[in-house]
Amino acid sequence: MFFLTIVGDYITWHYSTALLSFVRIYKNLWWFLTQFFSIPQLSVSLLAPYKRMTEHRGSLLDIEAWVGFFAINVMSRLLGFFIRVMIISAGLLSLLVLSLGAVTTYALWLIAPFLVVFCFTFGVYLLF
Repeated sequence: MFFLTIVGDYITWHYSTALLSFVRIYKNLWWFLTQFFSIPQLSVSLLAPYKRMTEHRGSLLDIEAWVGFFAINVMSRLLGFFIRVMIISAGLLSLLVLSLGAVTTYALWLIAPFLVVFCFTFGVYLLF
């Protein structure tokens, strides 16, 4: 009787409290990866200059100053764009791996008690 109570309590915990805890842990990891890679912030500032490296305008009549201003600012924005896209891509890849791992783990968690019972009965069957 004591064994059935323990098994019943375990099954209740396994399919209720543990699943809710799993979802909470998944949400925390999702939040951490989103903040670690700064995906929302980098998406907003996608075309900002890299590390604020810009050239200031010269006089209105100096063509060299205007060309230098334009070239440095465009290159700085392109460099910033590519670096931000790489970081955002790494973050999205991490979120994809987290999601696939969570779905796999969740499915394994749901069938784990049945696998234990199956392996136990199959092992007893093999003994005889």
